[in-house]
Parts: sequence; structure tokens; C-alpha cells
Amino acid sequence: MTIFISTLEEGLFISLFSVSIVFLLLSLIAFTIQLLKYVQEKPIPMIPIIEKKQTKPFDLSDIKDENMMVAALIASIDYYEEIKQDVRVISVKEITVS
Repeated sequence: MTIFISTLEEGLFISLFSVSIVFLLLSLIAFTIQLLKYVQEKPIPMIPIIEKKQTKPFDLSDIKDENMMVAALIASIDYYEEIKQDVRVISVKEITVS
């Protein structure tokens, strides 16, 4: 019976020691997470916003040249053959070579 009691005492001691180590580690992790709240990030410098020049896209009413009309029609026909659905040209943008 004394052997059983001594092994029970050793088992309890080892269990309590292990639980206390786990508790200390968990409290250390919780403490470091709480400290992360107070770590302040460096402010990101603001980059000035550059406004771009707005250009009005060509509407169909802006097409005055026959070549421009042909280009718009060919583009719409090509797109129709690509997607196989009805196509409506909303706007046309002129591409200039610089």
C-alpha cells in the first residue's frame, strides 16, 4: 500500500509541475500578445495624388471622317464574331501615335 501512495504522490507532483509549466507558458504567450497592442506602426508617408488630365472619349456623334466610321464598324463586327452576341458601340477612343 505504501508503494501505491508513493507512486500516487509522485504522479500528482509530476502532473502539477507539468500543469504549472503549461500555465506559465500560456500566460507568457498572452502577455506578449497584449504587448503587441502597444507596438505602434510607423506612419506611412502620404504620396501626393497627381491628377490626370481627363479626356472625353469619342462618341458616335464625334465621328466625322469616313475612316473613323469604318474603323468603329469593323471593331464592332470583330467583337460580334468573337462573343457571338449582339454588340452596341457605346464610345470610341482615338489612339494617337506619339
